[in-house]
Amino acid sequence: MRSFLLSLSLLPLAAPAQAAPDWRDAREFDVLLSSFDIQPQSIAFKAGEPVRLRLINNSSISHSFSAGDFFSSGEVRPRDKKLVSGGKVDVGPGDTREILIVPKAGRYGARCANLFHRVMGMSARIVVE
Repeated sequence: MRSFLLSLSLLPLAAPAQAAPDWRDAREFDVLLSSFDIQPQSIAFKAGEPVRLRLINNSSISHSFSAGDFFSSGEVRPRDKKLVSGGKVDVGPGDTREILIVPKAGRYGARCANLFHRVMGMSARIVVE
């Protein structure tokens, strides 16, 4: 009887289960990766709303979209997690990668992981409010 009463007393401490995001309602957002540029350079999302982030490489060389804090703080769709390796997404020449994420409020940096590309200006800012 004591264990039953103890169990009942702990119920209010249990966190309510969160509903899984409805990925079908994700707002689409394109980010263009080209030689030494990320467009747009200022990316804005609403916290808690699913986003279909489409990374498009329109150049003839590989690029990456490195935003480790952004990806780790948000909720990436489970099947897309394998595309985000070490906080970055690699996108081959002419390829597109799609990542669905529910972003968390904050300000994040994004850049190409290649140091030369970054020095040449391949960076952006992500603001989630």
